[in-house]
Amino acid sequence: MTRRRGSCGRPSESGSVLIEFVLVVPIALAVIFGLIGASYLFFQNSALHNGASAGARAASIETPLVIPTGGKYCESGQPGPIEQTVAKAAIDLPVNTATLCASTQTATQLTQSPNVAGKVNITVTCGGNCSAPLSASVTLTYDAPGFTAPMGLSYSMSATSQVPELNP
Repeated sequence: MTRRRGSCGRPSESGSVLIEFVLVVPIALAVIFGLIGASYLFFQNSALHNGASAGARAASIETPLVIPTGGKYCESGQPGPIEQTVAKAAIDLPVNTATLCASTQTATQLTQSPNVAGKVNITVTCGGNCSAPLSASVTLTYDAPGFTAPMGLSYSMSATSQVPELNP
């Protein structure tokens, strides 16, 4: 059996180029998509922190922070609801828009009920109590689906921002 010879008398390498291509391309694609996925998670984390900062600012200027509403004490929404402020600041993240409420007037924490899986859930912790807070801390939690969602991966993220209460 004779070997095929190339134009300069050397053995042909056309089959080895194909094998190298098949070995290198999946690795290169994995690196590229890994970088895209990591960048997307970084973006989501940044948006979550922006939402926490905006929510804390909104909570610090609300007067009063809670008002009685049907047996519960819920966020007053004056000048604007914290949930809507967070939703505007947390770009491209799905935000749970349920009202923030507590069971008593002297509660130190406002929570959303129900917490919705796959959305940003908000908790407001008041320094002192929520009727006359000294400070407001807003915590956002989110289980972010990875860019490679078919693999079933998700990443738990949270962001907290605290500001002193601003009294007019």
